[in-house]
Amino acid sequence: MLKRPNLRALLWILLGVLLVVPTALLAAPPAIIIVQEHQTGKVLFKEGVEMGETFTLDYIHSVTKQPVQEIYYVKDQKTLALKEMHYDSFGSNLPVGPEKLAHEKTSFIVEEGFYKIIYENRTFERVPLRVGQVVADHTLIFGDGTSLRLLDVTEGGCYVDFYVQPFFENVLM
Repeated sequence: MLKRPNLRALLWILLGVLLVVPTALLAAPPAIIIVQEHQTGKVLFKEGVEMGETFTLDYIHSVTKQPVQEIYYVKDQKTLALKEMHYDSFGSNLPVGPEKLAHEKTSFIVEEGFYKIIYENRTFERVPLRVGQVVADHTLIFGDGTSLRLLDVTEGGCYVDFYVQPFFENVLM
């Protein structure tokens, strides 16, 4: 004879699911930062991020051989914005003063021996980057102190993109 399922046990399981799932959904970060190989689409890294959260792209400039920090923030679930750049000597492709473009402008500040560029409205859906082979040692440094050295997850010379996506869009993909 077949045994009937215990209705009380099923109700407790259902109640548990109804409590746990919404709690997990509320605890999920709103977005995920992704580092992806451009050619293959291979995901090298992904991590939950909050709106407004900042992270730094740290590297050594190929000409000046000096450190450069580019500070980005998560503007919304699909947009990164460059907030600041810091360096201590001029080199190729490094600003030498304030810039004014059609939809953005920068401020140029000399502060404690460093040049500091403050960006207004420099946004990206994707940030393209050629991983340095010899000097650059590109590293992403996050607000919680964790870091991702790109040479640890791909080869020098590889073309990568980093970008953000809504958390649930990424989970469902």
